[in-house]
Amino acid sequence: MSDQKKPKTIDIRISEIYDQLTNSERRLSNVVMESQSNLASFTAGELADRANVSKATAARFFKRLGYANYNEVRRINRQTEDWGSPLYELTGIGTKRLSQGDFGLHIAQDLQNLTRTAEMLDAENLAEAIDKLVNAKRIWSLGFRNSTALAFYARALLTNLKPDVRLIPSAGMSFGEELAGMNEDDAFLIFGFRRRPAQLRDVMEAIHAAGPTSILITDMTASRTSQLATITLRCHCRGHTMFDSYATPMSLINYICSGVSQSLGDQAVQRLREIEQLHGKLDQLDASVTE
Repeated sequence: MSDQKKPKTIDIRISEIYDQLTNSERRLSNVVMESQSNLASFTAGELADRANVSKATAARFFKRLGYANYNEVRRINRQTEDWGSPLYELTGIGTKRLSQGDFGLHIAQDLQNLTRTAEMLDAENLAEAIDKLVNAKRIWSLGFRNSTALAFYARALLTNLKPDVRLIPSAGMSFGEELAGMNEDDAFLIFGFRRRPAQLRDVMEAIHAAGPTSILITDMTASRTSQLATITLRCHCRGHTMFDSYATPMSLINYICSGVSQSLGDQAVQRLREIEQLHGKLDQLDASVTE
C-alpha cells in the first residue's frame, strides 16, 4: 500500500472535527479511540451501546467522518491495522507475535503512539504554543495525579530558560493563594491526562476567566476541559498492558521546551550561563566528586 493510497486513520479524522462534535458524538468518539486497535471486532451497535448513544447517532457519526458506513470502517481497519505499524514491524504477525508481557511489544506500542500523535498534531498549534511560552512574563506548570510528573518535568526544563516558572499545586498551599494575581501576561502549561479530577475543570475555569493563555496537553478523551483551553495538544497514550504510556507527552514537552530555547536565543544562553556559574559556586554539580 503506497502512502498516497493509505487512508487517514480514524483518530486523525476525529481530531480534525472534534471541536465540532456534539456531546453524544464525543462520547462515541472516545469509545472508538479506546477501541481503535481492535475496532473491526465490534459492531456499530456495540460501540453505540458502550457510548450510550443511539444507533442512528452512530451511523451519522461515521458518515460525518467521511465513511460510507461502519462496514467501510471495519474493512479499512482490517486492512491497515498491521501494515506500516510499529507493532507489525517489531513483532511480526500471527504466531510470530511476541507475548503480551514482552518488552518489544511494549516499545512497539510507544512507537505507534508517537507516530499517530505526530501525524495528528497541527504544526501551527505547536508553533503558537511555543510562542505563547516565549512571550509570557510568568509560566505556570499544572497537573494532577499522574499528570503531576509531566508538569514537574516541564517546569524543570523551562526554569533553565526563563526566570519565573512555577509548579502548582504546591504542597500545603491552596489554589486561591497561588493563583491570586494571575493575568493576561501569564501562560499556563496544563497537563490533563486521564483520569482527570473534577478540580482540574474548576481551576481551568478560573484561569479562563482571568485571561491568561492556557495550553492543555492531554489525551484523546478530554472534551469539556479542552473547551476551556486556548490551545489543546492531544497525545496518544495507550499502553500495551494495563497502564497508560506517557512516552509521547514526555517527548512533546521536550520538543516544546527546545522550541522555546531556540526562540529565546541569547536570553536562554545567558540564563544557562548564570545557572552554571551558580552551580560552580554552590558545588552542587561538582564533576570531581565521585559517587
